[in-house]
Amino acid sequence: MTTTEHTPVLVVGGGLVGLSAALFLEYHNVPYVLVERRAKASVLPRARGLHTRTAELFRQVGVEDRVQQAAATALRAGSFGGASMGTSLIAAEPLDISHLGRAMAAADPSPSRFCFLPQVLLEPVLAEQARERGGDLRFGVELVEFEADDAGVTATLRDATGSTSVIRADYLIAADGAASPIRRALGIEGWEVPPTHHYINAFVRTDLTGVLGGRTFSQCEISNDTVRALVLSKNNTDEWSFHLEYDPTRESAADYSDQRCVELIRAAIGVPDIAVELLARSAWDTGSFVADEYRRGRVFLTGDAAHRHAPWGGYGGNTGVADAHNLVWKLAAVRSGTAAPALLDSYRVERWPRAIIGAEQANLGADFRARYGIETPDNADRVARMVEFGAVMSRFRYSSDAVSHRAVRGVEWVEPHVDRLTGQVGTRLPHVWIDAEQTTSTLDLCGPGYALLIAGSAAAWRDAAAHAQRQTGIEIAVHGLAAEWRACTGLPEGGALLVRPDGHVAARSDEGLHPRSLTGTMRVLMGWSSDTASALDIKATA
Repeated sequence: MTTTEHTPVLVVGGGLVGLSAALFLEYHNVPYVLVERRAKASVLPRARGLHTRTAELFRQVGVEDRVQQAAATALRAGSFGGASMGTSLIAAEPLDISHLGRAMAAADPSPSRFCFLPQVLLEPVLAEQARERGGDLRFGVELVEFEADDAGVTATLRDATGSTSVIRADYLIAADGAASPIRRALGIEGWEVPPTHHYINAFVRTDLTGVLGGRTFSQCEISNDTVRALVLSKNNTDEWSFHLEYDPTRESAADYSDQRCVELIRAAIGVPDIAVELLARSAWDTGSFVADEYRRGRVFLTGDAAHRHAPWGGYGGNTGVADAHNLVWKLAAVRSGTAAPALLDSYRVERWPRAIIGAEQANLGADFRARYGIETPDNADRVARMVEFGAVMSRFRYSSDAVSHRAVRGVEWVEPHVDRLTGQVGTRLPHVWIDAEQTTSTLDLCGPGYALLIAGSAAAWRDAAAHAQRQTGIEIAVHGLAAEWRACTGLPEGGALLVRPDGHVAARSDEGLHPRSLTGTMRVLMGWSSDTASALDIKATA
C-alpha cells in the first residue's frame, strides 16, 4: 500500500512565486512541501527587476539583504536602465528618459529600493534561503493529478525515476505558471486580451562590449529590413536576450531554427560575423489573462497561474509575489483558528483588481516609447492612460466596496490608487524611519501578527490590545511613535492605525476604531460575521 504523507500546504511550482510563497509560509510558521517538475531552474533570464514593494516583502521575511547582495554582482558593466532605438545595436540612439529618474527620486518613501536581478539569478537565492530555514523543497517532482474535497487536497506526485507518491494537504497553492495544469483541471476561465506581438526569446552569449563602445541600456528596440527585435540586457557585457518578433499568421516558432535565430541576432546587432552562442530559447506572446476565480475550495491560484501579463513594466512576477504575500498570512490565520475560513475569500477580492490593473498597464506598454512615458502623436492615448508603476505597486488600495468607476466581466470595483500614502484604510503603511540611524522602518513593525501604531501616548491602546489578544488569540504588537508619525498620517494625539500582517492598514482611530471596539473589530477583520463576533465577545466576557 502507498503511504499518504500529510502537509498543511502543498506548493506546486518552484519559480519566483512558488519560492516566495515558501518563504512567507516559513515566516508564518506554516509547514509546507514545495514540488517543482524541473530538476533545476530555467536558464532564461525572464523577469529582471524587483519593484521596491517586492523588495519590502523580502525585507519582512529577512531575505532582502541576500537578494541585494546577489544583485550587486548581476551587472558586469554599466548600470541597469536606459532605452535605445535604431536599425541595429551599432546604430541605436538612446531615448531621453530622464523624467523617469526624477519620478523615481520622488517616489514613495521606502526602506527598500528597486533591485535589478534576473529571475535566473534570483530563484537560486530564494531556494537556498528556503532550504536554510528548513523548507521541504522537492525539485524534479511533478504533480500528476489531484483530487480536492471540502477538507483538503490529495495529490499524486511523480519523481524523476518514475516513482509515485501520495501527499495529503490541507491547502494547495498553484504557482505552476501561465499554462497552469491545475487551473485547467479545475476548468477556471478568465478575462483575456489577445496578443499584439509574438516573439522568440533567444538567450545568447555574445560579447557586445566592443559593439556598444561603453553604452548600456535596459531595452533596445531594433527594426530593419531583416528583423524586428527587442534586446534586453542581462549583464551588460556578454549575456543578452534577443526577442525576435514573428507573424503567427505566416509562420510559427517551429520555423525558426537555431541557425536562423543566430542570423537574425547578427542582423539586429549589425555585425554579420560576430560570434553568437544560443543558450536557450522559448516562444511567447503579449496576450493577457486574469482568472475569474483565484480560489476553488482548498486550491488557490497565484502568480502566472492566476494572471498572465505582457512583461512591460515588470508587473507579472512582482504581482505574483504580492499574491503569495497576501494569501499566506490569511492561510496561517485560518489554520491557527484565529480567523474564519471566510477570510480566504478576501484573497480574490483584493488581488483580482490588482491583476487587471497590471495587465492593462502592461498592454499600454506595447508601444516602445509609451513604455517609457514618451508621448508621440501615435501613442498619446496610451501615455495618457498609463499609471506610474510605483502607484500601481505601492499606492494600491484594497477595497471591498461595490461602488464602481469601472467594470470588467460584470464585476464592479473602485479605481484603487491613492495619490500619497498617509495611512488610508486599505493602503500599504507609510514608511518613516523610527531610529536616528535609519535602520528600522515603520514597515519593520508589521507582522507576523497585527500591529497598532500609535501617535503619542499608547497606554489605553496597550490595555485594549492585551484584552483583544486574550480574547481572540491574535498577536497584536503595540508601538508608540513620535510626532513625525502624526504629521505623516494626520492622526491626532493618541490616534492609532491597526495594521495587518501584510503591512496594509486595516482600521484608523479617526474612522471608527477605538480601544473598546478593538476586540470586535479584530473578529470582523478575521472573517467572523458581525453576529458571530458579538456572540464570541459575549461568551468571552460572561
